[in-house]
Amino acid sequence: MRAAHDLIGDVIGAIGAPDFLATAADSVRRFAGFDLAAIVLHPEGERPSVLFDDFDRIGRRDAIETYARVTHRINPMLARPGVVRARDFAGTAPDRIAALRPWLVPAPEEELGFRTAGWPERQEELGLHLRGWGGTIELGLYRERGRRPAPAATLRALEAMATPIAAAFERHRVLTGEGAALRACLSPRENQVCDLLLLGCSSDAIALRLGISRHTVKDHRKQIFRKLGIASLAELFASVH
Repeated sequence: MRAAHDLIGDVIGAIGAPDFLATAADSVRRFAGFDLAAIVLHPEGERPSVLFDDFDRIGRRDAIETYARVTHRINPMLARPGVVRARDFAGTAPDRIAALRPWLVPAPEEELGFRTAGWPERQEELGLHLRGWGGTIELGLYRERGRRPAPAATLRALEAMATPIAAAFERHRVLTGEGAALRACLSPRENQVCDLLLLGCSSDAIALRLGISRHTVKDHRKQIFRKLGIASLAELFASVH
């Protein structure tokens, strides 16, 4: 496990950088010794959006998207701030599981007793829940369950670092502007496409300017909308401005 000062140094050092979210998630993941990480923003009164995830490494990106779109509604971990672990909420799943099929799969062997459809099986899960950006920032950590869960010392260390990590997120938002902070989850090419969309360029014009196919532009546009949790160009303008 990496030293706490290394983690804080990495997160603070990335403030204002385009890869801030990726750096923050990866630094916390490596500190805790987990395999996967995701950052989901839960704004007050609005639907969540995935700001960062590395689920594409295992071909499960659809699962984290389904979680943000649907199944977060019954995640009992979200009700508690700070650092929480899924195994402490075993058996607390509400009766709405049946109503959310096919998005939820009953799975007694999982820590919560169910999992989102497409989610990797037998995962140990930690959640670092931070207040900020108009709601709750959920930084989730995941790894295959082993005989020994994450030790209490790791949870205590993460809990102690929650305040400075939350402050780093807020500082990044202030320095970059909220719209730019949310766009930090986009790849460099997706940011290029996003800029041109905001200038009013059509898919054909974007393809011509970037030297890519119209089909590729549409793929980038789909990923931009997915990552920002929006469904239209009007919402894109609203989220950035």
